[in-house]
Amino acid sequence: MLTVSLLKVENPSCLWGRVVQGPGGDAETTQQYDNLLTQMNLFYHDVTHDQRKLKPRSLEEGQVCVVYWSVMKSWCRAVVESIIMDSASCRACCLLVDHGEQLVVSSDQIRVALQNFLQLPFWVRRFHLAGIKPTTLRVSVCEEKAELVPSTRWDSSATLYLHNLLKASTWAEAVLLESESDSTSIELYLTVENIKICVNDDLVAKKFALYIRESAGRGGLDEVDQIPVMLYSSILSQTVCTSSNKPRAQSRPPPVMSQSLAAGDWLMAPSSLQSQQHQLKTSEESSQSKPTEEQLCPGSQSKTDSDTVAAEGLLKSVNGGSSYQQAPLSVREHEELKDCHHEERTAASSTCSGQEVALNRSVESGPAETCGSEEDSVCSRLLEWLNPEPLNHDPDVADDVVLPSEPKRSDILVHSALPVEPCSSLDDAPITDGLRLVLQRKQYITLSPADRYSWPAVARGCNTVIISQNADQPLSYLAPLLTHILLNSIFTPLSSSTGPIAVLLCPGREKVQAVYDLLEEMKVTPVLHPVIVLLGIGKDEAKAVRIPKNCLLLVSTPFVLARLLSCRCFLFLRLYHLVLDEADRLFTLAPDQMATILQHFLKVTSREENASCPQQLIAVAKRWTSHIQGLLAKHMPHPYIVVTVPEEAALYGNVQQIILTTLENSKISALLGALDFNPDVCQKTLILSNSAQEVDDVFKAVSSQSGFCLRTHEGLTHQFDLVIQQWKKGFGPRTQVILVTTNECLKCLGIRDATCVVHYGFPASPKVFGSRLFCMVENFRNLSEGVPSQDQRESCPHLTRSVLLISERNAGHVVGVLRYLVRTSALLPPELLSFAQRVHVARENQKTNRPLCSYLKSFGVCRDSSVCPNRHRVTSHLDQSELPATGIIDVVPLHVKAASVFYGRIVRKDDGGFQNMVSEMTSYYADKKPGAKEVLEGGLYAVQEDEVFHRVKILSVPERRGRLFFSVFVQFIDVGKEEVVKSYQILQLPDRFCSLPGQAVEIIVCHVKPVDAETDWHPKVTRTISQKIRGLPHRARAVFSLGNTVFVDPMVRVTQVPGMKTVINEYNVQSEILKTKMGISNPEHLDLLKALCQESREAAHLSGSSPEARIKAEEDVLAEAFRLAEVSQVTDPPQLEPCEPLGPVSSEIRAVVSAPLGAELGLVPVCDLLASQAAPGQRNTHTADLRSAEQMMSFHPQVHWYQTSDSVVVTVKLMNPESQRCDFYPDRVVYSGRVNGRTYRADLQVHASIVPDRCCCEMKSNEPVLRLVKEQQGFWERLLRNKNIFVSYDMEHFEEDEDRTPHCLWFVENTGEENCYVNSESGSESD
Repeated sequence: MLTVSLLKVENPSCLWGRVVQGPGGDAETTQQYDNLLTQMNLFYHDVTHDQRKLKPRSLEEGQVCVVYWSVMKSWCRAVVESIIMDSASCRACCLLVDHGEQLVVSSDQIRVALQNFLQLPFWVRRFHLAGIKPTTLRVSVCEEKAELVPSTRWDSSATLYLHNLLKASTWAEAVLLESESDSTSIELYLTVENIKICVNDDLVAKKFALYIRESAGRGGLDEVDQIPVMLYSSILSQTVCTSSNKPRAQSRPPPVMSQSLAAGDWLMAPSSLQSQQHQLKTSEESSQSKPTEEQLCPGSQSKTDSDTVAAEGLLKSVNGGSSYQQAPLSVREHEELKDCHHEERTAASSTCSGQEVALNRSVESGPAETCGSEEDSVCSRLLEWLNPEPLNHDPDVADDVVLPSEPKRSDILVHSALPVEPCSSLDDAPITDGLRLVLQRKQYITLSPADRYSWPAVARGCNTVIISQNADQPLSYLAPLLTHILLNSIFTPLSSSTGPIAVLLCPGREKVQAVYDLLEEMKVTPVLHPVIVLLGIGKDEAKAVRIPKNCLLLVSTPFVLARLLSCRCFLFLRLYHLVLDEADRLFTLAPDQMATILQHFLKVTSREENASCPQQLIAVAKRWTSHIQGLLAKHMPHPYIVVTVPEEAALYGNVQQIILTTLENSKISALLGALDFNPDVCQKTLILSNSAQEVDDVFKAVSSQSGFCLRTHEGLTHQFDLVIQQWKKGFGPRTQVILVTTNECLKCLGIRDATCVVHYGFPASPKVFGSRLFCMVENFRNLSEGVPSQDQRESCPHLTRSVLLISERNAGHVVGVLRYLVRTSALLPPELLSFAQRVHVARENQKTNRPLCSYLKSFGVCRDSSVCPNRHRVTSHLDQSELPATGIIDVVPLHVKAASVFYGRIVRKDDGGFQNMVSEMTSYYADKKPGAKEVLEGGLYAVQEDEVFHRVKILSVPERRGRLFFSVFVQFIDVGKEEVVKSYQILQLPDRFCSLPGQAVEIIVCHVKPVDAETDWHPKVTRTISQKIRGLPHRARAVFSLGNTVFVDPMVRVTQVPGMKTVINEYNVQSEILKTKMGISNPEHLDLLKALCQESREAAHLSGSSPEARIKAEEDVLAEAFRLAEVSQVTDPPQLEPCEPLGPVSSEIRAVVSAPLGAELGLVPVCDLLASQAAPGQRNTHTADLRSAEQMMSFHPQVHWYQTSDSVVVTVKLMNPESQRCDFYPDRVVYSGRVNGRTYRADLQVHASIVPDRCCCEMKSNEPVLRLVKEQQGFWERLLRNKNIFVSYDMEHFEEDEDRTPHCLWFVENTGEENCYVNSESGSESD
């Protein structure tokens, strides 16, 4: 027997309800549907989705969709019953399949039901009482006789009696008997006053019904059964609610109706005679519509046959024949049903009269309402039909029903002085038809958000800055640029000057070639005649360049263009379009060259004769940098700015980042201390948490301090509209509005005007971090109107700020966010930087299955360690080498991989074994060439190349899939090259040829690298060196070795003079590379490699555990550092001065958030690190490398001080430091030391002069203590000349100083008329 929950009762043959499945299944089933409703609300409330794609293209009867239910303020699954069309709108009558309600909604509130939301079956099912049929009272006026006869429809008195039974019952159970296509027959059992009643039998006993089997056998009722029975009026009495028809605000409606009859399930009364539809009754309201005459009269009939037919057709469309038939008949469920807290119902959704049964014991029924007339009922139904919204006679309450907010442009920042409409697709993009066909042929059909917003501006000739993840794809800007040039620029009257009108700058040679190939595919060559210019550093190369006169578009690198401008600037006097591809890399790799190019572009475009010509500068980048900000300020008037990466938009918007470290159990205290509850101007603060429980805890703490505090999370999705309304209200000054929510709800709220974001829950990734920061986008600075002056910045009322709370629990995720924070002006605790460095080292040590980075070996640094998958640390057991590291060696290069990297053999005096093996292999395969029987990965085989047989090792074997011939990837172990060979070329290798190890050795020529910060050698250089050295013996000096790699410097081609002991050095390989003018000297190459090996040896000596264990240990160390910092906080810390940000910032720093923990944690400003790292010759400076950040600086320790009349005692807060050094000077003190592998340095310029010879440094309580002897006795106003956030007065010695003052000279104020200070002796009693 199963517990049932009845939601709506039309008559004993039509009951709508739910079945609880399995023992304990009530909570499980309810949880599943609650989660479903939550996920739907989060998805369909998300303002970042394109609502046009979510709307159905057409509506059909029986279609499953999702509609917005304004009563419950949530999105619910529904089935379309009918469609109402008129000249103004389209509406649909829908049945909520999880709630049993019916409502009429506009087509704008209907969404497509995703497949993920249709996994659970519809929750509401239709039942009918089994084995009985209705009876009715027939009165014969002529015979003056009344009798009961079988009927095809239920009498309203029978339905009313069933309602009263349900109201009086405390438990409801049912036995599922038979499932039909549209309904399930049940035996309903109700417990009334501890007596279980079978409702089927009770209706027969009360003569409201008869058994179907009896009527079938006898054809009707017995003579006795036909006699009517007089019943007590109490069993047919009804209670009519007196609550008003208007809905009331609900504090917490549950997502899904899951309550039991025992605790007061609400029920639907029979529908009115005129209604053919199942009218809506909600779980939120207790209001009822006016009762009709038929419902108030027990003797009248309540349903027609057409009603039953309509209900059956409805259920067929909802159930689909079998959707609900999943509960087993033998399962017994005796779990108590939950209390029903729903008190509201809408009048328009209800056809229930006073017969409504309110089963909640906690809600008392009021007196009956006055019966309405039939005319009022007809008018009410007419209003229901005409009004698509729930009928509401109170207009004030109707205003409280908030519909879903309109979709906004989210996660895309667009700033422009002039409005530009975005394009929606490739069809309406502002490009020529020819270019559109080319893009379609290249499958570039779907435009990215950056394309949709930037293409119209580029096509109009606007100065444009695009920050996008697709910035490395030239197609993202080429099409509109070429359109503008083809349709506008080439028709502009040009002067007599020659040269290109557009220059496209790329960060490297490979990118230049890729862009040129795209230009040829776009078929603009006949018109624009694009040209590639790639030059070396030769003095005469730039002078010898000849650019065709008909060339209108030039593609090059900033280095080459700067060399051209230095001697051929007259070729670029009509330069009107300048495009910076990957502008962030261009400024990082070639800052001086970019400054030269931009200066020339400014001169050309500012000439009077070019005033009527188009002038356009386009910068495309993945990251926002300070260089791009300078580009906007100096060279791009009225720019159009598009930023589609939220975290980069925060950098553009100059969001101030504040980092607070705290213990997990002290986060709320740190939060309350960071918030300013009485700001000078109105502030809106978002507090982001990672769980609903955190939201409740934070809300409880913050609401006690703030009068304007809101909250919402996944369990409060119905409050989204209310929260948005409250947030958007206008607030006066000195008001702090706070909203506590989660990441999932953030997208549904669509907040864009916050002034502060507090990350109470640590962001899981930089993407999440950026989406949080984007909530302040409306308060970001706008550089499209020019860089604001200092007065304008000071008058700006809103400063955007981000406060990140870091606890010991976030140690494992802090590295990813730190990579972003080092690019900001944030003050970072040294513990975090050191932790990030050690974690980076541990993760590098995990790459034991990866080879050592080839760029690291070839040039000393990796081109981009943040994305390179290979190893960047030397491991002893992997890189231990048996090759010579010093001395003269003879080598034969056999395979040239790059201009400075070869594979070959080291020729030794006892090298006869290899030559003998080659001769034997030639003899063996001269007679027969046996093919390989089975090709196995890792096996050794032979391959013939020309007349030579080589040993090869199988690297990978593809799946044959029944193919006879296939290709195999092999390595020539005696040559070094890797190639793909055909399977039939592989020969079986005898075992005697497998004993000799592979002879190929990697040979790297040191101290050379490509010109212009290229990452790879130009193919021309590689080809030249290969033709010169391949297969010839050379003599080299080995200087270093790692694994199977030997580093040589120099490498010389030596020729023996016949008949003499004299040798001739024909050429030096390094010199030959430099002669091509495509390479430069790399003097630090070998030093970088040796430093890397030394660093790896020290790291291996310090820790011998596994990388995973070291990472865990580092997390524990960081957590302990947080605890020590928490304990060592001073009572009154000095105010933290903000670091100068990357861009201008207002002087109003303390309006929202204070930073009380900066001094105690020893925060390190990193705003200067990026500039120091951006050296022109450094290859890897375009990445924010945490390791480089720590190597470039030492950390400043915390310093406490106190004084006496003749000395100053300075305590450096370092425990057991090593390698200490302290230097005393007359005007300053320099202390340095190491703790846990970190270097600390304090350079203190003292307030007055000291005596260096009498100063000393000693250890007290495991901390260094410096005693500075004053040159002149007296008390100093401060320790240092300039303020230092790491230096504070030692309050623990304050009382001690007071006790010492009587033993020396001190001053008291003389209150006499002379108004002067006099010397007083300390021994007087008056003291």
